Amino acid sequence: MAAGISQIATAQTGAGTYTGSYSGADHGSMTLSIDQNGAVSCSLSSAAGNGKYTGKGGVVSQSPLVFSCRNGDFPNYLSLTGSGTAGGTLTGQYIIAPTATDRLQGNFTVSASGSGGGTTSQLDPKAITGLWYDPAYNGTGFNFLMTDANFIATYYGRNSSGGLLWLISTEAPSAPLQTGTEYALTLGATTSGTFSTPAYQMANWGHLNITFTSCTTAKATLNGLDGVQYLNLQRLGNVGGVGACQ
Repeated sequence: MAAGISQIATAQTGAGTYTGSYSGADHGSMTLSIDQNGAVSCSLSSAAGNGKYTGKGGVVSQSPLVFSCRNGDFPNYLSLTGSGTAGGTLTGQYIIAPTATDRLQGNFTVSASGSGGGTTSQLDPKAITGLWYDPAYNGTGFNFLMTDANFIATYYGRNSSGGLLWLISTEAPSAPLQTGTEYALTLGATTSGTFSTPAYQMANWGHLNITFTSCTTAKATLNGLDGVQYLNLQRLGNVGGVGACQ
């Protein structure tokens, strides 16, 4: 009977590790763990140099899954609440406070990565080079290029006013890339020049946080001056002559 109760609790609370990213006033990577008794631990690592925040909490509802995680001590104050599908994707809001008067808040998305038995694999540069998009945002997308030294991303879409938006990574991770690892790219946009007299003058727009789940799929957060998008990317087209993942 005790074993049966334990198995039911595990399924209801979604025990395991969830990884993803957070965005808003701060941005970075996030890890959330739920144990078999519904205890929650969370960790946010800022990609903007605002430090690392950890907290403890618990599952407050099992169906649907609702949880909270908190650390009330300054300068590492953290408070987050979220919900979602056990063993799937969880979303919610966070507040961090580097000091008693500074408050940074926004949203997060994490997805199940198992309970510690997950593996990573190195991505073939030729396999991820090409066009990527989220079908929910059809008409916009990315061109990814994996060189011998760096990963370069270009975004084609629309800004919050409906105008054309073209972004390119100005800071990017070095090769090689791996599945299951979140990478943060700084995105910029050109601010001057004309068709006949182009000029290289970049202004910071925001960030792209991306985690490849395979050579043809990825989860990403696009966060900048025009808002936030949570993307489930898939490869639309790749380099000719390259197989599925090689």
